Amino acid sequence: MTPLTTLLLLATTSISLSQITPLIKTYLGDKQRNYYGNSAPTKLNIKWKTHLGTGSTIVSGIKKTWSGAGWTGQPLIIKENNQLFLIQPTLSHKLKKIRAKDGKIIWNSNLGDVIKGTPTFVTTSSKNPEHKYIIIAGSRRGANAHFFKDPAYSLHAISYLTGKKLWQHNSPRTYSNSRDVDASGIMIGSKFCIPTENGNLLFLNPNPEKAILNPATNIPEPHIHKQYPLFETTDTQTHQHDLACESSPTVFKGIAYTATGAGRIYGHKAGPFGSKWNFKIGGDINATMPLTNDNHLLVGIEKQSIPGQGGLIKIKPRGKIKWFYPLPNKKWYEWAGGMVGSPAVNHRTHNQSNISKNLACFTGIDGTLTLINHKLLTPNKLVPGPNKINLYPTPLTLDTKKLPSGSISTPLFINNKIIIGYDNGLDLYQVTPDHKLLLLDRLKGPMFDATPVVWNNRIYAASKNGYLYCLGN
Repeated sequence: MTPLTTLLLLATTSISLSQITPLIKTYLGDKQRNYYGNSAPTKLNIKWKTHLGTGSTIVSGIKKTWSGAGWTGQPLIIKENNQLFLIQPTLSHKLKKIRAKDGKIIWNSNLGDVIKGTPTFVTTSSKNPEHKYIIIAGSRRGANAHFFKDPAYSLHAISYLTGKKLWQHNSPRTYSNSRDVDASGIMIGSKFCIPTENGNLLFLNPNPEKAILNPATNIPEPHIHKQYPLFETTDTQTHQHDLACESSPTVFKGIAYTATGAGRIYGHKAGPFGSKWNFKIGGDINATMPLTNDNHLLVGIEKQSIPGQGGLIKIKPRGKIKWFYPLPNKKWYEWAGGMVGSPAVNHRTHNQSNISKNLACFTGIDGTLTLINHKLLTPNKLVPGPNKINLYPTPLTLDTKKLPSGSISTPLFINNKIIIGYDNGLDLYQVTPDHKLLLLDRLKGPMFDATPVVWNNRIYAASKNGYLYCLGN
């Protein structure tokens, strides 16, 4: 984009800057990670689809070519001058601003490698319109970046108005085997908080005008306020170099709770005594933790690195495990069981008096969708924990449905509707008054690893077949 084009675009948009409102501003809505949209349709008719492109990346020294969007890949929804726009991450290296009514692409911003995670919309203190509204997005380390020798600019700030890249963060080498960024950050006060896959939690100043020019690369880099490790020295014995943190932090009472690849949950503040809590579960935790209506965290666990089963845990922040729901040990792609996608809760959008507002749903990699009441326990039943050391209560199962294939996608739970993607399609369910899962519609064929988003009875879901779909009645 030329300077003249930028000036012209700002001239046409700056008049109505006060009308820019983020509706879904980060992964799973906001800092509680439990808001998925306002209303869901009853059908999955294709209203439009837009091609997102194809990109290549290096995985374990092998070149891979991917299309569309994958895990987590959820689009943001921004209301601008009474129109809705999507900010869609893609595997084609491009972050895209897309008009929601028809799929028209407004701008592309090339981040230099595939973008797996969901970006975050941030409003800074800048008076410059181009710097005031920004998108902070992670990517893989750089398609041509040597893991050991080169900088890994895997975190980026982009102007929402123009798509211009404003700063980049280099994720330095650590004991972790990754320098990517898949997580979605969140603002806590004036600081932006995000975990990076090299095993660090960053609190940084997001304002582009406070970025510092790196003289060696001539790239503006953000000022890092605080940085905390997300693994312990002992974790290198159980997890070796597999310490990448891919889940997104959940904020409760000003503390960022982060689930890590080293199998721990940390609680941090951006202060001189930032570490508030460290709880070891084990396993590899990729799932993001929604906050329930009784202020607990739901934690999805993979089978990897634990003697027992993966599954779902309900835990009180800075407290103890309340229950555990084990999921089958089942080999699927590189996973051995448990869950990769995040659980979903329904209390933020609940307006149906004939169903409970204490529901949660989740999907194991075996492709079983499970509906529970997270406040009720199964009577007289205890199950072994992930490490086979303690026995725990288990929640009351209301219903299960076997999907046509396995899934690493995250379900959306909106009022009494559940949307879930899987390896060869996407399903829409309704929760009946007796708390059973009723299939309303099914879209067959496309692979949906990415998390969809919903607004005004429209579902926006990106597939690894290369397309973003708008679905509805």
